[in-house]
Amino acid sequence: MTAQDDVSAAFPFVGAMAPTAQDRLLRSIASKTVAPGTDLLRPGDAVDGVYLVRRGAIRVYYIEADGREGTLYWIEPGQSCILALNSLFAEIPYPAFASADADGADFLAIPGGVFRDLFSHEPAAQRFLFDQLSGRVFGLLQLLEQRMRLPQEERLIALLLAKAGDTAIVELSQEELARHLGTSREVVSRLLRNLANQDLIDSRPRRIALRDPGRLKDRLTETAG
Repeated sequence: MTAQDDVSAAFPFVGAMAPTAQDRLLRSIASKTVAPGTDLLRPGDAVDGVYLVRRGAIRVYYIEADGREGTLYWIEPGQSCILALNSLFAEIPYPAFASADADGADFLAIPGGVFRDLFSHEPAAQRFLFDQLSGRVFGLLQLLEQRMRLPQEERLIALLLAKAGDTAIVELSQEELARHLGTSREVVSRLLRNLANQDLIDSRPRRIALRDPGRLKDRLTETAG
């Protein structure tokens, strides 16, 4: 597989661009691999490129005045960071923290000037940006609604369901879950015990098995309704 095929397979919008635009993009991109926890962006940073995640994930989060963290979203394979895109095009500082998640991250970095030019001339690049924006805005609105309406236990259930995927296994520590939710480890520990007592999960160090995902989803539906 050529480099062009490899990039196009991970990011189909590249293959939809004109050949000259593809060539320019491939000449300009840099492939980077970073270890878990590596900081990529911090509040106030100037954004000089576009990041396209190929493997692993990048966690975008905030830190409250009391030092507690809260996850805004994860940038997963095939995705980019809308906050970074917004900072790039609006020429404003980055407003959050972005770091490689638990398994690290492998991503492509496109120079800002190259992507802005491609965006001006390539409909495929425009569609990619708008798709990223619309999908992420919907997710952020869901997160805001959860924080405003859902009790902490249901917020934890929503996070477990989101991170479990097809395996029904979440490989996160109580401390990591607390950081994602913007609460304390003690609170998460109590909530996990409560869910385990209801036979909904099996909780072990860094491994939470969802025993009945259907019932967990029903809990969210009932609470939201």
